[in-house]
Amino acid sequence: MIIIGMTLCLLYWRAENRILDGLSFGILCFGTILIAAAGNVINDILDVEIDLINKKDRLVIGPFVSVQTAWRLYFCLNIVALVAAIWLQSMDLFLFFLLAVFLLYFYSTLWKRQALIGNLVVAFLCAWVVLEFWWFSATSLTPYWHGILLAYVLFAFLSTLARELVKDLEDLEGDKLQGCQTLAIQKGTAFVKKIILIVLFFLLILLSLEASFFYVYAAYLAFVYLIIGLIFPLFYLMKIVAVAEVVADFGRISRLIKVYMLLGLLLLLLV
Repeated sequence: MIIIGMTLCLLYWRAENRILDGLSFGILCFGTILIAAAGNVINDILDVEIDLINKKDRLVIGPFVSVQTAWRLYFCLNIVALVAAIWLQSMDLFLFFLLAVFLLYFYSTLWKRQALIGNLVVAFLCAWVVLEFWWFSATSLTPYWHGILLAYVLFAFLSTLARELVKDLEDLEGDKLQGCQTLAIQKGTAFVKKIILIVLFFLLILLSLEASFFYVYAAYLAFVYLIIGLIFPLFYLMKIVAVAEVVADFGRISRLIKVYMLLGLLLLLLV
């Protein structure tokens, strides 16, 4: 939730020629966070048995919040976001919110237990946050900012996809006991590690192209930060993925990728 809020606020703060007024942006940001929160709630509701195995020390549904209360919270969060979009009289925003609600629902109830599709949906939804802002700001942006937002959409998608695949390896045993058919279960750890490395390689290509983009536009601070803060650490991530073997290794990599995503977000301060 913090990353989503930071992403939208930084985009709004740094973007040129803001077409969204403060109220419209506030509802876009607030509604997006509410829907993402609702997605986390339904995911926790439906994953109680798996979480008892994978992360029993962090279980919320049951010990702290009843299932009935959690369902009420899920519906309330989604309804508030949709009603806010209706109140703003923005059909585009309402449709953005509604599609996100449906994607999160089907991810939690069906797709997350299937090979790859659940990972792709979550990665798409993370990119969706930037796409929302891009859609409502497109007419006021220069080619420079269109290039930045395109890079951020792809960065969000690829980095989240890599993290989701790592989490599948981290949660392998619990998922297997619950009859899930994730890519890690179907193809094994070695195969998924290769897919993660391929995703990270595509991320490396993206960042190299973005570095060239910043150099052409004389955004030298962003250029230097991109190389030192994102490209060099990416080589380290690829190395530790290649040698990872046990659950603890994948848990550590998952946390490092989350930090890496925050480093990518901080680049907005320099563009």
